[in-house]
Amino acid sequence: MVEDIAIRLARNRSDFDACALLQRAVWGLADAEVTSPLQLITSIHAGGMLHLAENAESHPVGFAFAFPGLKDGVAYLHADLLAVLPEHRKRGVGVRLKWAQREEALGRGITLMMWTDDPLQARNANLNLHRLGGVAAEFLEDFYGVAGSSLHHGLPTDRVLVRWDLSAPRVEERARSGDPPATVPTPAYPRINDVRWQAGWAVSSEPRLDLSEPELLLEIPPEWDVLCQAAPRVAQDWHGKMRRALSTYMSRGWIAADFAPTEESGRRRPFYVLRKD
Repeated sequence: MVEDIAIRLARNRSDFDACALLQRAVWGLADAEVTSPLQLITSIHAGGMLHLAENAESHPVGFAFAFPGLKDGVAYLHADLLAVLPEHRKRGVGVRLKWAQREEALGRGITLMMWTDDPLQARNANLNLHRLGGVAAEFLEDFYGVAGSSLHHGLPTDRVLVRWDLSAPRVEERARSGDPPATVPTPAYPRINDVRWQAGWAVSSEPRLDLSEPELLLEIPPEWDVLCQAAPRVAQDWHGKMRRALSTYMSRGWIAADFAPTEESGRRRPFYVLRKD
């Protein structure tokens, strides 16, 4: 955690303008893809939340935005955006923003938050499932369509829907005890895919789609953005295989119940832990 970063709710137009600028700085979004200050203001007025992270000079370095949602008759907050400037990543800013969202939501009597996430982003999965205690139970194929932003690398925008039950015992335990270990032993569950290293890149086997054990492991690449930029064909291959694996098992009742950031032979080996719901 960083003591020089303060978290607060947005309160004036300059805060909303700063969040638009942060979207461009963090993700390189085109104007058409930026959530505008006007949309942020309207969403907050309608019951949403916008938290800012500021450094010691009161300069915004990150933000978290959520708006009201309704799914299957249940009201919740959809956490749409979480952004932290590159120079402030790996300093605990993002996780502090999420815990601030939880505290504010519970204070309003809201016990559920959800959001979509790119299942091939290991850092995000580690935050959502391992550090925050969320789960992902629904696979959303090409959710946004193919977007022009470099953020999506020209690939279909497959997503999983993360569910964060704010009062769940696992979430409460994470809130009390702080971050779990940065790396964990590899769970002894059957593996949906095998990964080998070829020309310096992780390459996945075809996923096994006929497993029936209640707990399974699905490995993903450790650095998705780096892989997409340096070896796009390898990344495209990963994308198709992960789509087949996640869509198959989630449609049959498995959920991404945890994330295991492991290391083997000096290499990062990130695994989803899929569990039959």
